[in-house]
Amino acid sequence: MSDGNLVAKSVSSILEAHNLDIESDGLKETPQRVSRMYDELLSGYNRNPKEVFKTFENGSYAGLVMVADIQFYSLCEHHMVPFHGKAHIGYVPNGRILGLSKFARLVNIFSRRLQVQERLTEQVAQAISDNLHPKGVIVYMEAEHLCMSMRGVNKPGATTKTLSIKGFENEKQLYVDQFMSQVRK
Repeated sequence: MSDGNLVAKSVSSILEAHNLDIESDGLKETPQRVSRMYDELLSGYNRNPKEVFKTFENGSYAGLVMVADIQFYSLCEHHMVPFHGKAHIGYVPNGRILGLSKFARLVNIFSRRLQVQERLTEQVAQAISDNLHPKGVIVYMEAEHLCMSMRGVNKPGATTKTLSIKGFENEKQLYVDQFMSQVRK
């Protein structure tokens, strides 16, 4: 948790610097609301990714497991402006499987930090590789960055796509092709 008073004072200073009346009905409680919002948007710093890795015996399943279209929201560390999109995760079990909701929880932990999409993609893939020890893992993310859409070059709709692949030995291309064919559906 942040020092809510410090954040609220800082927000008040920003509003005052733009000659806004912080005593108006609409802005009176804004500094406190913004402080609470940042506590939520940056809550990933208070969580350890290892906490989501409750695994189960998988029996004999040796195919690709995919969890697709995991919505996420994050803040660009360069401008503190949101970026949002979808994460798609695939892995081939190696004796253990992870509860499906845990993939969404893992994405939330890392996306609720100041981020760049490249690092976010890599962190999710590495955490799965390090904690689940699958035969291989693929993480593909696609997102719109508001720092490009609503400011700067003003190009709404531009999508950034990132991919991280760990493991798979000699079968990498087979699993990448299978995974990407499902993502594109």
